[in-house]
Amino acid sequence: MGGDLFAEAAERQAAAQRIEELIREIQEHDYRYYVLAQPIISDSEYDRLVAELRALEERYPELRRPDSPTQRVGGTVTKEFPIVLHRRPMLSLDNAYDFAELEAFAQRLRRLLPEATWTYIAQHKIDGVAVSLWYEGGVFVRGLTRGDGLQGDDITPNLRTVRGIPLRLRGVGYPPELEVRGEVYMMREDFTRLNALREEIGDPPFMNPRNATAGSLKLQDSAEVARRRLRFSAYFAEGEGLPDSDAERMQLLQAWRFPVVETFGPTDLGGVQTFIEAWEAQRDTLPYDIDGIVVKVDSWDLRELFGVTAKAPRWAIAYKYQPEQAITELRSITYQVGRTGYITPVAELKPVRLSGTTVKRASLYNYDEIERLGLHIPDVVVVEKSGEIIPKVVRVLPERRPVGAAPVVPPTVCPECGTPLVQPPGEVGRYCPNYRGCPPQVIGRLAHFVSRKALNIQSLGEKILRKLYEKGLVRTFSGLYALTPQQLQGIEGFAEKLPQKIVQNIQASKAVPYPRVLYGLGIRHVGETVAEKLAEAFPTIDALLSASEEAIAAVYTIGETIARSVRAYLDDPENRAEIERLRAAGLQFALQASPKASSEGPLAGKRFLVSGTFGEISRDTLIAYIERHGGQYASSVSKNLDYLVVGDSPGPSKLEKAKKLGIPLLSLSELEALVGVPVTESVA
Repeated sequence: MGGDLFAEAAERQAAAQRIEELIREIQEHDYRYYVLAQPIISDSEYDRLVAELRALEERYPELRRPDSPTQRVGGTVTKEFPIVLHRRPMLSLDNAYDFAELEAFAQRLRRLLPEATWTYIAQHKIDGVAVSLWYEGGVFVRGLTRGDGLQGDDITPNLRTVRGIPLRLRGVGYPPELEVRGEVYMMREDFTRLNALREEIGDPPFMNPRNATAGSLKLQDSAEVARRRLRFSAYFAEGEGLPDSDAERMQLLQAWRFPVVETFGPTDLGGVQTFIEAWEAQRDTLPYDIDGIVVKVDSWDLRELFGVTAKAPRWAIAYKYQPEQAITELRSITYQVGRTGYITPVAELKPVRLSGTTVKRASLYNYDEIERLGLHIPDVVVVEKSGEIIPKVVRVLPERRPVGAAPVVPPTVCPECGTPLVQPPGEVGRYCPNYRGCPPQVIGRLAHFVSRKALNIQSLGEKILRKLYEKGLVRTFSGLYALTPQQLQGIEGFAEKLPQKIVQNIQASKAVPYPRVLYGLGIRHVGETVAEKLAEAFPTIDALLSASEEAIAAVYTIGETIARSVRAYLDDPENRAEIERLRAAGLQFALQASPKASSEGPLAGKRFLVSGTFGEISRDTLIAYIERHGGQYASSVSKNLDYLVVGDSPGPSKLEKAKKLGIPLLSLSELEALVGVPVTESVA
């Protein structure tokens, strides 16, 4: 008995030591990746470290620390954000738009303190969301939004998910209490990826990375915030014993493992001008958006003497870059209807040249944006691209507004079918609820159903689907499977063999696996990854049809919003009837065991999933290799998975769930070592 207790105590001590080692090692790799951009290990090696740490913490939950890297994945659901006073007001900045205004700023300072001397620092003004982080004893304890400048929302659970925000400071010399301010933002690449995903699942896209960041930080589910891949860069540090020079404070922040905004100085005003001009010429090369350069007096002692106005500090100013803009006429506003019924207003413009292209249209996103701009019809507006591909209307020139121009009145009925529009509580968008009768919605859903990631029915593009709809041949997914070549013959624009080819491709789609059929149904919020998770958790459509909202929400990373949407779709009698029609047509509504899997071989009895790319080796080749040697190929990550085979650029959601479940990760070479035969020799 005593020996068992001694052994358990020894194991726990060894686990505690290993957890400490892993946390330090992972934090070091986070610093190298997110701050220095100089990783020294592969993603798969990093993931193995996190998986080992997670497994130890699950075995010894009392050893889990609040600063553990495993705590970044989120999971907290916050119904409301407490409001907290800032220790020092978070003021806005006055702006300068040319060097004359920058010189005037310096002259104002000179008049305030004619005998003093000082230098400046210049920093990137990242176009993100300002936040305040509080540290006690080197541990992150609270994070606030700017709010009204005097008080902000406590969004600590969401900020804990932001890579680059240290949960525990490294190094030495930090004050007992430290406040760090900085900008949370989204990389352009991540913004593009997020909007593509939103469009895929039927949600309206965000206007720009800043808009996406602001929306992400106020989400109530921190697990969803973690998936948004937000970044952080610091520009402010305050605490007892810090040096007078702000440039030196930035160096200390870097030593404590914070990412810091690009900083130049101390320097004189001429050096500031050089820095501004240099970055104006190359800011489009940055992976994130900046809209200017912040210029500050370097000395904190002098800042106290210069003081502040009611809205802004006197010792700092933001030099704002001017994006390429053009002035043109807003002739009208049209409204597009998406496949989920979302109404997108579009500005119809008098054609104007901008950034080398002719601009005729610009998205207005929603009526709130129209109201914010104060648009009238007609109007004279300023249009810009500002590093974005899609042009946008940035402001109105009311002094040039034509006589008789009228304010824009939001549509009350759908421009396509005349159905009264609805605006769900808490949303800025308006929707057409005529789900089954509004032509753009029906055609959009059909186009989604036949798309490559869904049923992959080739030869059925949106133009052909529109013709089939207009002729009354297809209104539903199941209607596609009733088509005959004879019905399609004689349709204008159809080549002689096209009708037969279309019907053959439709019939061939009956072999498409269950997860892709689920995705093809077009349930709101259900993208490709969510469909795979649902199919894995509920291996038949009957199991999903009978699952409660709570059971669906309990599936890893799905949550309440998606579960509510899925349940609402499945509870609709017509949707259930359509599923039955599709099942009767022969579509797959159950996970199928791979018919190619061998019951013998070095991988027998093991389930594998592949994520990422593997050079010249295709995914199909790798799956065939696994199955030839006895392995089974899974449709998604679950507790029943034995190995995740990871290549370059693996899917983040698959990795995240594999880490959560402690599933071993294999590289291609490690998989080949298990088999004993290289892929290129085995599958030829």
